[in-house]
Amino acid sequence: MTLETTMRPLLLIAAFALAMAGCTQNPQTNRELKCAGGVLGGAAVGGLLGNQIGGGSGKQLATAAGAGLGAAAGTQIDACQ
Repeated sequence: MTLETTMRPLLLIAAFALAMAGCTQNPQTNRELKCAGGVLGGAAVGGLLGNQIGGGSGKQLATAAGAGLGAAAGTQIDACQ
């Protein structure tokens, strides 16, 4: 499995969430969508970074751990507070 096929769905979801954040007029909904964008963006970036380390099944574990840590970091943006 290549990096492109592994991370492409995450990147597409993150891009969609960020694009939708600007399509609503409700401040609460905007905040929630921005928070979701931060979480998904963090997961995508963390997964990409995690995929760069490890080998074999260790690479898959590092990708999953990176995505989890990135999502956790994404919750720390202002919109999620």
